[in-house]
Amino acid sequence: MFHTAPCIRAVGSLALLLLTSTLGRAQQNASATPPVDPHHHVVPVHQAPWTTELAPDARMVRLEGPAAGSDSVLSPDGRWRAFVIDRNDEPGGRVCLEAVHSGQRYELRGLPLPYRPLSALVWLDSGRLAFDRWSQPHYGIHYVLDVGRRRLVLAAPFPDEFFLRQQTPGRDTGGRRHDRLPVLPLIPS
Repeated sequence: MFHTAPCIRAVGSLALLLLTSTLGRAQQNASATPPVDPHHHVVPVHQAPWTTELAPDARMVRLEGPAAGSDSVLSPDGRWRAFVIDRNDEPGGRVCLEAVHSGQRYELRGLPLPYRPLSALVWLDSGRLAFDRWSQPHYGIHYVLDVGRRRLVLAAPFPDEFFLRQQTPGRDTGGRRHDRLPVLPLIPS
């Protein structure tokens, strides 16, 4: 005998499994293309694999009470507002998020070099916020925050063009090539 209810459930489960598998692969393929770098860094900061090893203590914390800040940017879908608040314990500032409709606020804590300023808050899309923190005048870290998951998903180092040229072997040094200087013999003492 053939029971139709269990068969329908089995076929339904198989169809659901197939659909989720197909959607998962489609999302992986869509995310395989890195987002455009809005800051136009001289190195590909959004290249896979994404890692947060440079910011192991980064975490989102829910804020209680008001938080006023600067550099406010609204997400493309209008659901989130990102801004930087100045804190006494972190003179470089902290990135904060506010859910526009509910007013819930979150603060990103634990980024390295808290005394260095944050800059260039830019939405990659409605769910990811990018910003930079310069660790020195010619070198910094590019961050991407996943707003939906409320976690940091990328911490990528980047140089500016000057720093990159200085690190390039055989670079132009104004007519003198230091890598081709003659080796002088040591004078015995």
